[in-house]
Amino acid sequence: MKALKVKPEIVSLLRSGRFETFSVPRFRDAYQELVGDTSKPKKVVSQLVKRHLRKLEECGAVERINTGKPYPIEYCIKDRSRLESLTNTRTGTDGAPIAAAESLSAEVVRTLRQKLNKYRTDMLSATGALEEYEAIVQAEPILKSRIQGQYDKTREEYAKTLGKVRALESLIDLNPAP
Repeated sequence: MKALKVKPEIVSLLRSGRFETFSVPRFRDAYQELVGDTSKPKKVVSQLVKRHLRKLEECGAVERINTGKPYPIEYCIKDRSRLESLTNTRTGTDGAPIAAAESLSAEVVRTLRQKLNKYRTDMLSATGALEEYEAIVQAEPILKSRIQGQYDKTREEYAKTLGKVRALESLIDLNPAP
């Protein structure tokens, strides 16, 4: 049997207890808030959420509710144990399940959170710099060629920092609460 691939953020939201019965738009908004990425259009995120919910429906974790209306699509959690099994096992390269990792020590989690806060601050700083570069170019278009290199460098730093933030958030999220 092929392993079920579902984004951990989606499973995390379903396990949070906030979504016993939910519509796709409500779940989409919560997903966007959780991942902190509002740059993608709502339609694209809705499609992603629908794909994952269909996978979860096929495995029996959620069930589509017949509301008599075509939209919005509504779901309810059918089998919470199936959600638990999605987060407690990982598959290795051979497809065999790997046991969930032991929880991280409080000191490690504290260090990860400190790094996360630093990177979030760096992201805010980069965002401010990008906005300022754009404002300068709007006010003085002649400076665009001079600023473009620094603007590109700042965007690249922002993207790298965003990757670090997401990596740290996923590590912290994988750690079971004490």
